[in-house]
Amino acid sequence: MILKVFTRIGVRLSIADAYQQLIALNPNDPYAKNKAAGSLGGAVNGETITLHKNGYYERIR
Repeated sequence: MILKVFTRIGVRLSIADAYQQLIALNPNDPYAKNKAAGSLGGAVNGETITLHKNGYYERIR
């Protein structure tokens, strides 16, 4: 899911934009919000993206 939103290294999105774009990937899924949050958290933990203190995510790998 993350790689569909963060398509290449250096892509930056605000927290809200990243969350909304991930939810939009599965609009009819009742658990889309949970999956989006888990996907963002997992990608940060796996160091694919990083969360900057300015309030945006950036793909680093």
